[in-house]
Amino acid sequence: MQIASFKVGDGVYGIPVLLVEEFFRPVAVTPVPLADPRVEGLIHLRGKTATVLDIRRCLDKPPLVAGEKSKMILLETEDELTDEAHELGIHSHDESIVLRVDATGRIMNVAAQEILPRPAHITQDFVHGIVRIEEGYLMVLCVRTLIDSILAESEALKEAVV
Repeated sequence: MQIASFKVGDGVYGIPVLLVEEFFRPVAVTPVPLADPRVEGLIHLRGKTATVLDIRRCLDKPPLVAGEKSKMILLETEDELTDEAHELGIHSHDESIVLRVDATGRIMNVAAQEILPRPAHITQDFVHGIVRIEEGYLMVLCVRTLIDSILAESEALKEAVV
């Protein structure tokens, strides 16, 4: 499997490259009132509206300092995923999602057996596992689990208010 790596703070993270539609420089984001704090807002990109997730917020990291650069990663939607992605058990979301990260990295070839289970001290369910790399460890994220957790928490909050 190929993993697209990126940095957030001092950590290295990755997602299956088959999930990535494109990497690009940040564009203006329109905030969405009352949205989950991990949802930065919406963007309009070549005729598509996409939800932007701030991975720093998802990982409980402090926000970037004013003037620091970031990158965006547009993910494939579930119906745009290739047969190969489905055969590997890779899933996305039905809507367009963009991840805001600090920096994009390299594409790495990773064998399935190289992905170790998530350590007990990492409590985020969307961290699928870890891979040993030259710089230390790369955390492999499951974006579908992350999005599902955001949606579940939003739904639970709505029910609590009603």
